[in-house]
Amino acid sequence: MTTRFALLSLIIAASPVAAQQQPQQPPQQERWILGAHAGGSSATADFSSSTNWQTGWSAGANATYLFAAKLGVRADANFAQNDLSGGSGIPGEARFDKLALMGDVVYQTPKPMKSLAPYALAGIGAVRVADKGSDSSFTNFGGNLGLGVGYKLGRWGLRAEGRDLIYKFDHFGYDKTQNDLLWQGGVTIGL
Repeated sequence: MTTRFALLSLIIAASPVAAQQQPQQPPQQERWILGAHAGGSSATADFSSSTNWQTGWSAGANATYLFAAKLGVRADANFAQNDLSGGSGIPGEARFDKLALMGDVVYQTPKPMKSLAPYALAGIGAVRVADKGSDSSFTNFGGNLGLGVGYKLGRWGLRAEGRDLIYKFDHFGYDKTQNDLLWQGGVTIGL
């Protein structure tokens, strides 16, 4: 009986020491980050002195896969709407829906604070532009460059981002490289 009691006492006493000696596992890094965002859309330049882009709205969703602590790839779908005033030869309402599907590379810069994560992105894909008041639409190759910052709140987070969506607007009598500035805020969840 005393041998069993001594053995049990030794096991109980050694348990906290053994637990302290085991290396602590780092927290599992979230590999997937899903995001949703909304904001505004405006062009950097007008088509001509009499044809002006009006500021519109934008919304979208994305999924990022981080294959390293600072580097990942992101699939991005963004929808924006802008009006074009003063354009001659444009059918319908001169209100344009713009759907951009992009594949991006995302680089997270060193974190200035534990929960704050600045990042840069660049990508390529396609942009479909449709005149809302008619059946007229076209799809062109496009790209985007952007900067943003995320703030982690556990698995959830907040994000603010600015991007330049670049594509060719070559219909309705225009032939211009278009730059749409998208500024957005949203939420993220890590998986």
